[in-house]
Amino acid sequence: MQKVNFFQILLSLIFCAVSSRAQTTTYVVDAFNPAGIGANVYSSGQITNVWGNWFGGAFQSLAWDSANDASNNPDSGSLKISANFTASSSLNQFEVFDGYSGISPPLTGLQYTNFQCDVRFAAGSAVTTNGSLVSFGHLQFGVVSNGTGQDYFGSVDVAATNTGWVHVSLPINAVAGTNLTQINDVLIHIYGPFYSGGLAGNSTLWIDNIQFLGSTAPTSGVCTVDWSKVYQRIDGFGASSAWNGSLNSTQADMFFSTNSGAATSYDGRTNFTFSGIGLSLLRSRIAPGATTVENGIMQLAQARGARVWSTPWSPQTSFKSANPNGVISVNGGAFVGNSANYQAYASQLAGYVANMKNAYGVNLYALSIQNEPDVNTTNYESCIWTAQQFHDFVPYLSSALAASNAAMTKIILPEDENWQTNYFLTAMSDAATATNVGIVACHDYDGSPPTGTPAALSTYANTNAALWETEVSILSGSDSSMANALYWAGRVHLFMTAANANAWHYWWLVPGNSVGNQGLTDTNGVPAKRMYALGNFSRFVRPNFYRIGVSNAVSLNAPQISAYKDSTSPNFAIVAINANATAFEQTFNLTNLAGVSTLTPWITSSNLSLVSQTAVAVTNLSFTYALPAMSVVTFTGQLRSPPVLSAVPNQTINAGVTLTITNIVTDTNLPAPALTFALAFAPTNATLNSANGIFVWRPLLSQANSTNMVMVTVADNGTPVLSATNSFSVIVKPVISPTINAVNITGGHVSLNITGMQGPDYSLLASTNLSNWQVIQTSNSPVLPLILNDANFGNFPARFYRIQIGP
Repeated sequence: MQKVNFFQILLSLIFCAVSSRAQTTTYVVDAFNPAGIGANVYSSGQITNVWGNWFGGAFQSLAWDSANDASNNPDSGSLKISANFTASSSLNQFEVFDGYSGISPPLTGLQYTNFQCDVRFAAGSAVTTNGSLVSFGHLQFGVVSNGTGQDYFGSVDVAATNTGWVHVSLPINAVAGTNLTQINDVLIHIYGPFYSGGLAGNSTLWIDNIQFLGSTAPTSGVCTVDWSKVYQRIDGFGASSAWNGSLNSTQADMFFSTNSGAATSYDGRTNFTFSGIGLSLLRSRIAPGATTVENGIMQLAQARGARVWSTPWSPQTSFKSANPNGVISVNGGAFVGNSANYQAYASQLAGYVANMKNAYGVNLYALSIQNEPDVNTTNYESCIWTAQQFHDFVPYLSSALAASNAAMTKIILPEDENWQTNYFLTAMSDAATATNVGIVACHDYDGSPPTGTPAALSTYANTNAALWETEVSILSGSDSSMANALYWAGRVHLFMTAANANAWHYWWLVPGNSVGNQGLTDTNGVPAKRMYALGNFSRFVRPNFYRIGVSNAVSLNAPQISAYKDSTSPNFAIVAINANATAFEQTFNLTNLAGVSTLTPWITSSNLSLVSQTAVAVTNLSFTYALPAMSVVTFTGQLRSPPVLSAVPNQTINAGVTLTITNIVTDTNLPAPALTFALAFAPTNATLNSANGIFVWRPLLSQANSTNMVMVTVADNGTPVLSATNSFSVIVKPVISPTINAVNITGGHVSLNITGMQGPDYSLLASTNLSNWQVIQTSNSPVLPLILNDANFGNFPARFYRIQIGP
């Protein structure tokens, strides 16, 4: 993305008296005292180190004016701004601000709900008329939105008859205007032609006592994470390598793996270590003519598990009309939509997909039709497409992909510049076309609050199309700070929770020009904090995770919290963004899940870059954690699943048989928990080893002819305890009486041949009087038939024998 335009968000006039709402805290941005701010001494002329013109050619100069103070304080002063308005579009406005991080750490508009300052215009300044009011113009105050846009608290029209100090008090509604939830700076803006007639000529104004008022913010809160509330599937997080010919393996690890490593800046002067942020999507550029120089990067990303997809910035010139300069060029102009061009271009793009697979082994996940089809610029590769042309082209591209054995590659449209333009409606309203579209994608350069989809996809023909945000960045400056990272973490949160987006992309991996803010690293290849803030999502919230419910009050400085669970494993992640200047004690209550014992926090803050911390214990499905000031914290863990006992079939045995069964258990939790076995129900003389689950039972004869239930439980040692139960039956057959088949007598020795049921112990008993019986021999659970012997037979005049079985 290469842009020079700025987006104006003009809000209606709001000018009210000092708020009657009770205020308990004040944050003074600048009282314009001689000492200035930080090391910038205003009395020494260093105010331009703090305040400056962002854009707008009407700006002339600014200075610290010691002779003008709203409170008539001789020891203070004010900010003096000089401007000169003309009808020219480049000279009709100015935007003065205190930098992209003029307020650091940033304030939250949920806490600071009122903006105040004092303003005075010089007599003779340019004026305009709105109805019956002649004023010095429409003066607005607000914040930078998304790097290139602005969002305003409100505005004031100072009557041309009033050249004294005017106190301005503007309410801030950050619930309705989510861009105001984070206040990083202050904008002072006048747009000359806001009213018809416009401003013409010189203007001079003074600003003093810029401050925010609000309520004392809470320092703790409670949220509930609900596993039963399941929202959109997550396809991943990514960035682009457009125009970048190569990355080395170390850089690829930093972006696309979860490895740790060490690297050196491009200039060789800075050594740094990194934690891989695990991007799961890479957006590459298709050059005019359907080629690319990024095949090496695509291979590196794919090898690390990322999905690769591609976008053309312009087709070759033979498919285009002249650009605004009257030249047929890859820079600007429009696609010429006719059947011949549709067929030829579709075949060319499908050939690109096939070549990437066949020549380089890169399987393209998706293919976009056009980057920003609504931007007609001659400053870089671009091409205008209409919504109807998208509709007409999709069937050609779908057929060409199928013919190239690439039907699985998803078609993306429209990738327009801003989020809410609904450029996709024509294609998605036609069922025949919509079924061929896999992804609806938009950029987010308007910085609009992503409330809902650009239009509800569920109302159109293809309800299965995913919704992707595919490009955004700040297009000026180089800010690698944590404040900048918190802004982007907040934007990702909003796209996940408010827009239900399936994927989110930053612009470049590495800046392709001198604007550091356009990449996840600075221009020297050193990671910016925003890279790690994105990593708090991308490393842990993987493709095919699903967002799940989080209930968290939107109040004052409450952290932004979202949660996600894997659809194929017990893994889950909770991401908490604390943009406050102080720590926030956050309690998390987990509901509708089997159980979890610990979570591992990973922190990105001013001094940590995606660093794991000591595990946090979860007690009764709840835990509390002090989120560090200005941080993004991801809690990772696994839902503990209960152990699983393998089924044991019913058993049938004889009394006296020893039954041994090993209960087999499977537990997938890591680390493996300690397991304990127990008998919940069993015959009285059965045993179970509590450590290894081995069940042993030798039924008594008194237990013959019975059916016996055995119920085994196994439990882990987690909190709460998770367990499994298994049951089976043991049928003990009826007793069969033993039989003496033969008696052999040899010299004083008698042998009895015994048959009977297998299992019991067999004993030979002898008696001389049929009353007093003596055990002569016992064989424990012998193999039948059995020989029992009496060697003393010859010592008695008479000898009687009986066979006894047991136990």
